[in-house]
Amino acid sequence: MKMTLPQDPPTKPAAERARLLLAAFDAAPDGLIVLNPEGLVVLCNREAATLAGLGNARVSGQPFAELARLSALNWAPIEELVASGRSGDMILRSDGMGAIFVTLRRIADQPGALALTLRDLAVFDHARRRATGERDPAGFSSTVERRLRPDFARQRQLSPYLDRIIARGERALLQGARVIITGESGVGKTEIARHLHSFVANGADPFVAVNCAAIPETLFESELFGYERGAFTGALTEGKKGLIEAAEGGTLFLDEIGEIPLTLQAKLLSFLEDGLVLRVGSTRPRRVNLRIITATNRDLLEMAEDRRFRLDLYYRLAVVNMPIKPLRDMPELLDHLIERFLTAINQRRAQPLVLSADLRARLLAYHYPGNIRELANLLQQISVLGDGEDELPRRLQSVQPAPDPGAEGGSLRAQVAGFETRVIEEAIRIHGSKRKAAAALGVDIGTIVRKTRKEP
Repeated sequence: MKMTLPQDPPTKPAAERARLLLAAFDAAPDGLIVLNPEGLVVLCNREAATLAGLGNARVSGQPFAELARLSALNWAPIEELVASGRSGDMILRSDGMGAIFVTLRRIADQPGALALTLRDLAVFDHARRRATGERDPAGFSSTVERRLRPDFARQRQLSPYLDRIIARGERALLQGARVIITGESGVGKTEIARHLHSFVANGADPFVAVNCAAIPETLFESELFGYERGAFTGALTEGKKGLIEAAEGGTLFLDEIGEIPLTLQAKLLSFLEDGLVLRVGSTRPRRVNLRIITATNRDLLEMAEDRRFRLDLYYRLAVVNMPIKPLRDMPELLDHLIERFLTAINQRRAQPLVLSADLRARLLAYHYPGNIRELANLLQQISVLGDGEDELPRRLQSVQPAPDPGAEGGSLRAQVAGFETRVIEEAIRIHGSKRKAAAALGVDIGTIVRKTRKEP
């Protein structure tokens, strides 16, 4: 038998090796950004895109300055290092992710090329505590939970209206004016309030969120203003400071402000005027300095006309109004929100959830009466139940995706007629009758009957 030397197995094609390498980078727990000697982004892995708040933005092949512009982080200190070609370490901060530790290193044998790594310090500290057997502080929230926080930097780029409204709130707080955030349930009023707090506050300033609708009327005064020892049966022996005092030096966010009992509105008005808190059972007022942001999904002026809300309290709270549109009126945010929720959901899954073209079209065509909260709920249901027709949430099963404008029969007249029909049918489904749907849409009943009449 002729002897031959053992040969090396054939090498994998370069394209397959490149795909494997990119998949490995995307699976890494740390963010990685690589810049070539010309300063262009040649790699930005999935974790880096998430930590930087880039969403679906395509940054490969773009200058680093463009990545910085699209990001939710303030890259100015890193840009200075990149421009000088120096290495260094920085901590960058964002509303949604907190503190991100960024390292910048030169790549050996590649003059001018740079590598940046991004690490979420809260997650890093969580891992350290687990390794040493320590418990997490009560305020720790997981990466997934924090990634559900909105990326307002990106949303403001997508929606000029939202940018204008948030800028209005920022100007108001900088000038010491009180703001009231109005809008339907689920539009993100609490997160907007949290953003405004972060915009004007120091990192250690408290943000105390109070859902006024969740506090029983009998406990409202003691919870908000606090109480002294022995003020009532069952009171703590040392007394208790209220939520107003807990927010000292920071921001008190009163959500569902319209639910405050009428009998206590006068006491809240008194605090707004002089900044003094009088605990239940006390005769000594305490001065408290804080910011107040309120929110409601009700018409407070209409409530004032019905004598269910004090008009003078309204004028104290609503110096600047921030009306937030429902999600159905800001469709430009839908793609971004879907991808952001998917990114968070996929952190918990072994196999990433990938939406089919039909399902994505249905999500884009749905009207979302529950707004952003409902969108998050729908995507979580789809993640658990699957995207099969029988497993889809019932409200999505009845949604017909918008027709392709280039499809046969897709003339402008046909598309407008089809859109009108879908809007009318959805209004009938929501309101229960054609007459109520007509009133909601601002047309007469004859128009509804004519446009829903089936041709023989």
